[in-house]
Amino acid sequence: MSAMPYTIAALVISGAACTASLATSQGAPASDALVCELRLSESSRQVTISAEAQAHQAMRGTYQLEIDQRSAGGRSTIRQGGEFDLKAGERTTLSEASFSGRARDFNAELTIKANGQTRTCRSAAL
Repeated sequence: MSAMPYTIAALVISGAACTASLATSQGAPASDALVCELRLSESSRQVTISAEAQAHQAMRGTYQLEIDQRSAGGRSTIRQGGEFDLKAGERTTLSEASFSGRARDFNAELTIKANGQTRTCRSAAL
């Protein structure tokens, strides 16, 4: 089975206007925006979730990624977070975690704080 990437959610934080909207593959973000994405890949019962960001202008902020996994044995929660500093045009992975299991057993939430704004991307179910 080959890896199958999915884009879970994307969040755009506009630097100048400080507004947010969901980014889609059809719509391009504003030129001064910070684009954030949760990505999922699944291969051979291995699930990898990553939080990525790309800045169209230099930005500094913080992020927190929270991942919930449900299984027959119960529920577990992983939290990863930290600071980021992106140059204009730079794309980076903020956080990444890999698990045994199936994609449908996970929920994820990415919170980004930059330019005085807080926005959250959530996956209802992956």
